[in-house]
Amino acid sequence: MKKQIGILLLAILFCASVEGAEKIIRVTATNPLQILRDRETVSLDWAQILKAFPGLDPADAVVTDAATRQPIVNQFVDCEKGSVLLFQTDLRPGQKKEFTIRKRPKDFVMSIPAITTYCRFIPERKDDFGWENDKVAFRMYGPALEYETITSGIDAWCKSVSYPIIDKFIRDYVEKNIPYHYDHGEGGDFYKVGPTLGCGGMAPFIDGKVCLPRNFIQWKILANGPIRSVFELTYAPWQAGALTVGETKRISIDLGSNLCRIECTYNSPASTIPAAAGIILRETSDQIWMDDQKIAYWLPTDFIEGNIGCGVVFGAGTKTVIVRADSHLLMTVDAKPQTAVVYYAGSCWDKNKEFDTFAEWQQYLTEFKQRLDSPVLVEILL
Repeated sequence: MKKQIGILLLAILFCASVEGAEKIIRVTATNPLQILRDRETVSLDWAQILKAFPGLDPADAVVTDAATRQPIVNQFVDCEKGSVLLFQTDLRPGQKKEFTIRKRPKDFVMSIPAITTYCRFIPERKDDFGWENDKVAFRMYGPALEYETITSGIDAWCKSVSYPIIDKFIRDYVEKNIPYHYDHGEGGDFYKVGPTLGCGGMAPFIDGKVCLPRNFIQWKILANGPIRSVFELTYAPWQAGALTVGETKRISIDLGSNLCRIECTYNSPASTIPAAAGIILRETSDQIWMDDQKIAYWLPTDFIEGNIGCGVVFGAGTKTVIVRADSHLLMTVDAKPQTAVVYYAGSCWDKNKEFDTFAEWQQYLTEFKQRLDSPVLVEILL
């Protein structure tokens, strides 16, 4: 009750502080689907906002729910492909909601959320790169681990808490020698990658073989929460069949989603690079699922009891073919040099109680693709 009163007072004080403001932008977001879209990320083109509000500093932009009059956490993401302002909302089937954007009053300070996306380079753990949100966590391997594992595959970490855990797991491992391969109450790393695509990686696929590069050689963080974290990993050129290929992966993760957005951009003198995104199959499970531009796998976790689900989803604009080859379940695609192949990959864990069964994971992926192919309709009212 005290928390609710506090939120209400914050909204009242905020509304009182902005009375008489000269500039207010109205934004509408409409759900075209007859399914619930919870924790939907709404992305606003910053250039369009500036047309209506010239000179607005991103740090001063305040987004408010027009119905509740409460300020909402937002994030400005500035990438070379265009700057956007992000916020999240729930949308019922077919619902249209209105929001406002205005300049932050002088004395107004938005609280910093404890639940956030997060990514970082982890040199103290053999050059790992890790990323997470409130649902899932992942990592990929850097050069210091090449003595043991060479791969661009994705390692899935399981979480049963919503707050960030990567730093804690690494700190406990390095300073206290506490292994993160066992559940100490918050989750852990219960998935083996090895020299494979792991849980949703992509690589050239030539003559029936997945042609992995060596571990990434460079990393770059483009955004780091609270709503979205974005980073790039660069791979040195390698031989994939008769082709010489280099690669940059751009990966982003949004709050509330079990899947990451992955962009793979290849550099090669070839006109086309056959590639595939997929999941390594293990002897411990034969539970696979293949549907229109969606694949999934359900297998026992390593080290502890339980199950983990892996999934890969492509959007409607990409032509894919589902195959089983080289011990993987794959979706193949023809990649063009310097043109990003975009897909989504992620995982779930049955211990966090959101996905008790493989059928629930399949349903999640089905609705994820529906949301992907029918985005929220956003209108900025200038």
